[in-house]
Amino acid sequence: MALFGKRVVVYRVQGDKPAWKAARETLTSAGIKIMESGSYDGEMPICGCGAKIDRRNYGPNGWIDRRTYYIAVRPEDEARARELLASEK
Repeated sequence: MALFGKRVVVYRVQGDKPAWKAARETLTSAGIKIMESGSYDGEMPICGCGAKIDRRNYGPNGWIDRRTYYIAVRPEDEARARELLASEK
């Protein structure tokens, strides 16, 4: 992660961590420097007490991935990164 410099988000997906990891690998193998890559909570918790306990996670299918994953690159690499990610699909 670079501290200074402009960055453009070229990839954003919700609840699909393996696809996010594959997209990061595609960009790094092509020689595109990733300025920022990470995830954040995409949905507020149901309970209002701040405990972040979601009863939907304790069903028969297990934990639900609600995180939003993203990748940001330099503005000069944006077109090439979008092209690579589009050809990956």
